[in-house]
Amino acid sequence: MSNHRKLTLIVLALLTSALSVAEDLSTYEARREWLLRSQQSAELTKSGWFDLPKACARLWNNPKDPKAVQYVTNILRHKSQTLFDFPGLALALGMFRDSFTPAQLDTIRTDLEKLALVARSPGKEGFMGHGTENHDLAMWCSAYLFAQWFPEAKWGNGMTSDQLMAEMRKRIRIRFRRDYEMGYTEYLSTQYDVTVNVAVTILYKFAQDVEVKAYARAYLLYKWSLLALNNFEGHVIAPYGRQNCQEDTEPKDLPQVAGTAYYHWLLWGWGPSTAKVSAEHFRLGGTQWTISTALLDVKPDEIFFTIARPPSVPFQALSSVPTFGTLEDGDTGVPHMMMRKVYRDRLFAIGTGNFRWVPGGHYADHDTVSFNIVWHTADRFRYLECDHPYWYSDGDDPVRNPDAWAKGSISPFQQTAHEKNTAIVLFNIPDRDPWPGKPTPQKWTWRDGHAENLIKRGQFRFPKSMDEVVERGGWIFLREGAVYIGVKSLKSYYVQTDLADHYMEGFNVVKSDWAQCGFVFEVGTQGDFGTFSAFQDKLLGNKLTVSWEKMQVAYTSSQGDTVKIQYRPGLEVAEDASLPRKWIEKGITGLAESVPVVTVNGRSEMPYRKWPVIDSKFVTLNGSVLKVSDGGRRITVDWSGDNPEIKSVGF
Repeated sequence: MSNHRKLTLIVLALLTSALSVAEDLSTYEARREWLLRSQQSAELTKSGWFDLPKACARLWNNPKDPKAVQYVTNILRHKSQTLFDFPGLALALGMFRDSFTPAQLDTIRTDLEKLALVARSPGKEGFMGHGTENHDLAMWCSAYLFAQWFPEAKWGNGMTSDQLMAEMRKRIRIRFRRDYEMGYTEYLSTQYDVTVNVAVTILYKFAQDVEVKAYARAYLLYKWSLLALNNFEGHVIAPYGRQNCQEDTEPKDLPQVAGTAYYHWLLWGWGPSTAKVSAEHFRLGGTQWTISTALLDVKPDEIFFTIARPPSVPFQALSSVPTFGTLEDGDTGVPHMMMRKVYRDRLFAIGTGNFRWVPGGHYADHDTVSFNIVWHTADRFRYLECDHPYWYSDGDDPVRNPDAWAKGSISPFQQTAHEKNTAIVLFNIPDRDPWPGKPTPQKWTWRDGHAENLIKRGQFRFPKSMDEVVERGGWIFLREGAVYIGVKSLKSYYVQTDLADHYMEGFNVVKSDWAQCGFVFEVGTQGDFGTFSAFQDKLLGNKLTVSWEKMQVAYTSSQGDTVKIQYRPGLEVAEDASLPRKWIEKGITGLAESVPVVTVNGRSEMPYRKWPVIDSKFVTLNGSVLKVSDGGRRITVDWSGDNPEIKSVGF
């Protein structure tokens, strides 16, 4: 056979293999297998935060891989050692302990003993500290397992292994129980949700104590409920907290990507974009947690796959999120900081929210995504977002400027009404910043130059890849496939198509530069309206009334729902008895409200203090009782007592 013939056969074989892999990616099992095989020669040059999961994947392919074994053995001595090393090391010890010699295990134990200290101690980061929610669980879940596996260790803080396990068990139970009571702040974070889930999954897989295992199982059932309920073809439906970078199915020239998006990819796929993922994506930061998830192979119960799929019948869901709280000094956070409403249809979803604010606070509020519309497409981007550039108004930091959307953005001067396929967003922006100089010095610089003259702007962005864009009768109409979106700017606007920010390369931005302004959004489908032209005609004829004097807007949607919003000005502080002590010491008496008066068909919306932790067709969480049902199978977790009671029916 000629060399040319051999080369042709090789190329054909590779093409056939690529096609079969693409077909395979339609199932969780195939995605898991493909991902782990793709890591058999992964580079191991970075800190454990990024590369420990890859080292474990190499051990999955070859349990005696010398480079992986050596990397894991010495990882706690890396110059960039952080608290995020601990889950990866716990994973390695749990899955591949037999890959290490007794001497290598002694090295790991000795290094761990020195790190039984508070996080961010000089030179090294330990696993006994407190921090943000993802910091807490990365440390505590791992520390519990280290003590379990090294019962005779001499921990640097003087504890025995039994004492260390008892302390971690207490912290974990308090944190998980709190989440069942009121939710958590890093809600559906595009980075930290998967970070936390991996740490807890490792605990669930390897904890020997049945009660600790039950804590982890209950927590995962709650988190899988949220992920499935708020998933649209892999994209997180807003509102959600702590967006580190935007979701992107074709990341280009980026150091990191949205980690939770890749977690979604592994579990339930990205719809028509599922096969776009390549091994190169997993060289980027944020994807390492998905590698850990694939290694653990703790697959969500099948009921969650049903919830994550496009619904046959549209439904609406409500949920609420608290302020940030730590276990230090008994701080537990305050409920009802973020009130969310989500509408999921087969081809699109809308997520909106209203918010209360810690006066002068700053804990990650700036990274919240408050509004999005997402839709079915194979394009790189599948979402529209809307905000006011309050936090990032000065442009000194290249990723914290008015035209940088990749970190999320939120404003105390944005209020929203939402019912089913329709939303109204109003902005009422004063001249002066209400909390001058209050955040940390670094975060204050993001807006200090506009403290006496806040940017007056409501804006939304949408992908340049839309199939059609039509401006007609004061409306902007967008079409992607069979999904139609209509946006009415309530005051004059302009469109920018050439913003230089790296993360804006795929987007256009519509800006309405007024102190008082807003938008009406309505979404429909070809099945609802037939043609795109018919959709436009219908919306142009729908009743819309606007009173800027009263800051009041009413709109009757194509479904016949009259949605009315009254902007509530002033950021009035509502006193709250559950404030953390450290806030009280700063003179804070309550949360500042940015919650409008909303009626739908003449009926007032539920008061925010009655807003549920979760309420939907498939998932509810109230009174610390989680109920998950798809009409046949049911999972119930009752954590109203000290420990969770978990029951399953129909499996």
